[in-house]
Amino acid sequence: MPHIVRWLTVLGACALLSACFISDKPLIAPADADYPIADGARFAVWKLDPGGKRTGDVEHVTVTREGADYVYSLRDETPVKGLMDDIGNDTYIVLARDVTKPGKATYAAFRKDGSRWLRYAPNCSDFARLAATHRKSRADFHIEASGNDCAFSDYADLKAAMEMEVRYATPNGEYVAE
Repeated sequence: MPHIVRWLTVLGACALLSACFISDKPLIAPADADYPIADGARFAVWKLDPGGKRTGDVEHVTVTREGADYVYSLRDETPVKGLMDDIGNDTYIVLARDVTKPGKATYAAFRKDGSRWLRYAPNCSDFARLAATHRKSRADFHIEASGNDCAFSDYADLKAAMEMEVRYATPNGEYVAE
């Protein structure tokens, strides 16, 4: 699972992997993927605190293409492959594949904001509180508990949950093109 930790550090740290959005099979197919990031793009990446302020040291990530996949690389770490799907309003769901568990996937959302991308990597328990604040529950999104994770089996439910996350939550990462 170390590559998932790296991906989440790079693309969507889910509160240090305490609880993420996952699925037992990829809910985005290569034929449905979108490619808003140019092959070879480099980004400076910061974690954001709950107030939206940058925290910690800047990291650098390179995004390339390999077939239908984006490949996310952080320095000398093992690259992680994934896809992006446009859900409207400059917002994308990002799927990362778990190479140690064939077929398994982890998700985050990114919203383009001018020249930067804001990352939303939902923590399952935080999402449950957010949903409750808006008179919803995990059951409204057909989320099944999977350890500390929120497990999805349907893309429409994942999309609805991510739309709520992006609409009401604070981003937890910022990516600025270099």
